[in-house]
Amino acid sequence: MKFQAPRGVKDLLPPASESFRRLEDEIRALFVLAGFREIRLPIFESAELFARSIGESTDIVEKEMYVFSTKGGETLALRPEGTASLIRAALEHRLADPGRIERLYYQGPMFRHERPQAGRLRQFHQAGAELIGSSDPDDDVDLIATVSRHAQATSIPSSRLLINSMGCAECRPAYREVLVRYLEKYRADLCETCRKRTETNPLRVLDCKIPQCQPILESAPHITDFLCPDSRNHFDHVSRGLEGEGIPFTLTHRLVRGLDYYTETAFEWVSDALGAQSTWAAGGRYNGLVRQLGGGDVPGVGLAIGFERLFLLRELAGTLPHFPDPAVLLAIHPLEEAARPYAHRIMASLREHGIPVVGLFGKTRMKKAFVQAEREGVRFIGLLGGDELSGGTITIKHLQSGIQKTVSAFPPEDLAKTLRETWSP
Repeated sequence: MKFQAPRGVKDLLPPASESFRRLEDEIRALFVLAGFREIRLPIFESAELFARSIGESTDIVEKEMYVFSTKGGETLALRPEGTASLIRAALEHRLADPGRIERLYYQGPMFRHERPQAGRLRQFHQAGAELIGSSDPDDDVDLIATVSRHAQATSIPSSRLLINSMGCAECRPAYREVLVRYLEKYRADLCETCRKRTETNPLRVLDCKIPQCQPILESAPHITDFLCPDSRNHFDHVSRGLEGEGIPFTLTHRLVRGLDYYTETAFEWVSDALGAQSTWAAGGRYNGLVRQLGGGDVPGVGLAIGFERLFLLRELAGTLPHFPDPAVLLAIHPLEEAARPYAHRIMASLREHGIPVVGLFGKTRMKKAFVQAEREGVRFIGLLGGDELSGGTITIKHLQSGIQKTVSAFPPEDLAKTLRETWSP
């Protein structure tokens, strides 16, 4: 039987895997500079956690979660997103107490049973930043501006920021009622999914992409026309703050996000450079989520960045971070059996001084050793024979130029300096 990766998951091989990790490090550094601290979350949680937070009638909960039962009878789910897990952890460990402010970020794989496409996998990777405890609109502005400036600095192609307000518990019910009345007038012309959502989750109808529904949805009432004074003030403050920061944005009335816990500000960064899969980062405010999961009246705002889509966009822009090429600087080939312990000594000492080095122990013939060294992409090959063993030296050949010379192998810091500087590309 020939095994291969399941549909919707992907092996990431070097050198792409190295660039992917550098991209993760880059986003981690972005969050740290904005004052966020890392939290490590479990990959699976109670399925009820996601049903209660994301919403039972959302596509994620109804169709996309990987749910399984344990031997003890628990119903668990692989996490489809990170915010619910983070809030659960914050509640469990008293990080979401009223009056306290916490800035936390996470990274890792998420899982949704979706139709695989470019930039959309069933196992995908996200980094999220969550600010718990503040209802101040300037925190919305700061979080949005942090990611927008990063997008600008890394030349993400065709990136645009979309924002909207989701209102609050005071004003959203009135809008929901008006929207349902409007949608019911056109029920016969809506797709089957939209007809169902009109009854269960009407705001999600606005996110429909089916062509037959577009004329109806484009003329639908705008939630921003129904905001209460507090929500209006919050949204106006965010809009003015972004303008003051020089962050361009587009007010998009049909932006509702796919999770029920959002309130007030909602935002997405999109790019048409990837076709249909346009959203590469998104987030919003979730002032009721902590209370919904059993905590106090604690507000929050956060966002998540999708690494697969960000990777593709940065690749298109030519700003994808790369490891030094080649990753391995030196490959050592002992020419005789007696030189093998000497090779190990040199390798250990060079690694202690930060030099990436490998041993070519399985290739007895020099020609095959050179072929293997080129295959591994090393910059230098080090040869150890009887003369080098007796003299405490190593013969190093620069594979690209063919320059070869014998140098002292010890002290290791001198050899490391030679490798770094004398023949640096």
